[in-house]
This record gives sequence, structure tokens and C-alpha cells, in this order.
Amino acid sequence: MISARTPRQRRPVTGTVLLLLAGMGALLLAGCQSPGRELPELARQRAEAAAEAPAVPDGQIDEQIHRLWKEKSPEMNSRLNVTVDRGEVLLTGNARDPDMRVDAVRLAWQADGVRKVLNEIKIADESSLSDSATDAWINTKLWAALLLDGQVKSSNYSIETVNQVVYIMGVARSGVELEAVLQHARELPRVRQVVNYVRR
Repeated sequence: MISARTPRQRRPVTGTVLLLLAGMGALLLAGCQSPGRELPELARQRAEAAAEAPAVPDGQIDEQIHRLWKEKSPEMNSRLNVTVDRGEVLLTGNARDPDMRVDAVRLAWQADGVRKVLNEIKIADESSLSDSATDAWINTKLWAALLLDGQVKSSNYSIETVNQVVYIMGVARSGVELEAVLQHARELPRVRQVVNYVRR
């Protein structure tokens, strides 16, 4: 005897399911938007990605830095090294003295297309440093102040402290930002002088 099948009962649609369907619909609509009508968040992300793209090829940045170093002192190219990755410059090697290290970083920032300079240059003659512990303390305090200041893009700057003289290098986005950076340096105890090598 064949039994009659009863039709399956439909489950009621819950609120969670409706929310999921609505979310999927919003995503589909966002994907179908024309380029001129992007969602604000997507447009912002694309603008940031475009800004991060290097405007100058890495090889060209490398050549500029080596040329600037050679004009300052041929010895710099024989003692120091440059590595460039998407506009970020890594400096390594052994400088003759603190002045050479400061000049190397300052000149690196002058090359077109540089977005950041990482200074890993060592000093061959440590006797020229009178109090390296105080210099390191000043550097640490100043970096902390810049990182906590929401108006300052700290990655745009390099700081070098030699015998309590603070050398600030990099690229300022505005005069207001630059003044804030310099003020943070001037307010630190034990700082004897602040030397500004920042370009705008």
C-alpha cells in the first residue's frame, strides 16, 4: 500500500536570515556601483592606495642619493649603503663620525620620491659622542611625543641626536605640522639645540 506524502512545511523566515539577505544585497549593489559613485569608504581606500604608490622609481631614488652623497663627500658612498623599496630608504654602513651620519640622512630625504628614511648607520668613531645615553633618551622621548601627536605624521621624519643637539629631517605636510614637531623637540629637557633640516 502506497502511503500519501504530506507536503513539507515551510519554515518561517527569521530576522537573522532577513538581515543576512539584506547584507548580501548591499554588497551586490556596492559591487555594481559605477566608478563615479563609489561608496565613501571604498573611495577613501583607493585614494590612500594611490597615495602610497611610489611616484619615482626606486632605482632613480637610489641614484639620486648616491649622487648627493658623492657631491658632499666621495667617502660616503664607500662607507654607506642604500636600499630602496617603494620609496622607503634603508641606510646602513659605518659613518666616520656623527656629522657624516647626519649628512647621509639629511641628503637621503632630499631625493625626489622618498617617503621614509630608516637610519641604521653606525658610527665608527664612538669617541666623538660625549653622552650617548642622554642622546638615546632624547630620541626616545621625542619619538614618543610625535607618535602621540595626532596632528603629526611621524613616519615623515627622521631624528638624530648628537651630543644633545637634535637634528630633525624629513618632509613636512604643512608649516603648522613642522612647528609642532620643532616645539616638541624644544620642550624636552637636556636638549641644547634643535637643527631643522625638514623640507616642505
